[in-house]
Amino acid sequence: MDTKFINEIERYGADGFKACFDCGTCTAVCNLSEPGHSFPRYFVRLAKTGQKDEILRSRELWLCYACGDCSENCPRNADPAELIAALRRYTIASYEPTGLTKLIFKNNPLYILITLVLAVIFAMVLLSFRPESGVSRWLFQYVDYQTIHYGGILLALLLILSIIYGFVRSIKNYAADGKAKFWETLKQTLVEIGVFKRYQSCDIYDDSYWYNKPWFVKPWFLHFSIFWGFVLLFVATGMDYLFKDPNVDVWWPTRILGTLGGLLLMYGSTLIVAYRLVKPTKIYQSTKMADWIFLAFIWLTGFTGFWLEVAIFAHNHSILTHVILFAHIICAAEMFLLFAFSKFAHALYRPIALYNYFKTKS
Repeated sequence: MDTKFINEIERYGADGFKACFDCGTCTAVCNLSEPGHSFPRYFVRLAKTGQKDEILRSRELWLCYACGDCSENCPRNADPAELIAALRRYTIASYEPTGLTKLIFKNNPLYILITLVLAVIFAMVLLSFRPESGVSRWLFQYVDYQTIHYGGILLALLLILSIIYGFVRSIKNYAADGKAKFWETLKQTLVEIGVFKRYQSCDIYDDSYWYNKPWFVKPWFLHFSIFWGFVLLFVATGMDYLFKDPNVDVWWPTRILGTLGGLLLMYGSTLIVAYRLVKPTKIYQSTKMADWIFLAFIWLTGFTGFWLEVAIFAHNHSILTHVILFAHIICAAEMFLLFAFSKFAHALYRPIALYNYFKTKS
């Protein structure tokens, strides 16, 4: 046992789980809990006894979709849903080899400072692509061009190595035995990731805030929108890069995909931000800095992208448009650079955990 681990997890954002007296209500009301996967009660026990290795090996940690029913029904206000979120932050930080994630998850001012410093660095890198501009000529009087160039390469390598390290370690930790064939298990995993089937079943309780709400405002659909927004924007960006077609017609396939992806991204992120401000249920009553920063990057990337879309068709080449372009590129680049160091990393670890979960189910 390591009772000091309780203090460690509290620094990752778990505030009240020490109040738990092990009644099991959280597991009883959880629609996803089942024999052999009795979260979140299981994780309260692991956190209290300091079973760090077991936490890092647990696939169940990523099965939860944070619907909040466990926290809503907890008689001790122990907030088990927030504990699981904190344990995920701890896992992401443990899988990331540089130690940077541990610092930013535990220290909000440092997290903000790092994002601002990265924004400045990205702005300098962008200026280095146009050395003839007045701002670039002024900047390169004080900072060597090669320093900016190789600094950007170093940051990219750090990201790639961190992702590879976390990917390899998660595969090793989450590996499971099962009789299912690879393609059958992969199909189940992709279906779950693509339509959030298990997440939809989290919103069915008669006494739930979401019970009488339309499907398109429920949390599962908002996450669905953000996911497919990312996918469509990624595909559209890849097609633009591969074909390098300057066509800006509104009906061009890549533009249709990009616009649809942007709409989905903005819809989902806007409503989630609204829920975190209005706090309609317990799960939204406490938002950590890591969540706000991640949501801010998503929303700003979508908003600035649509601004540029309108500017292109309006032939607006003003200074403001160029500033918005800088902001758009910086937000998108910083979000992806922080992939292995932020909440975004769950996009890597959840599919691996789900794959091995379905493998054991078979």
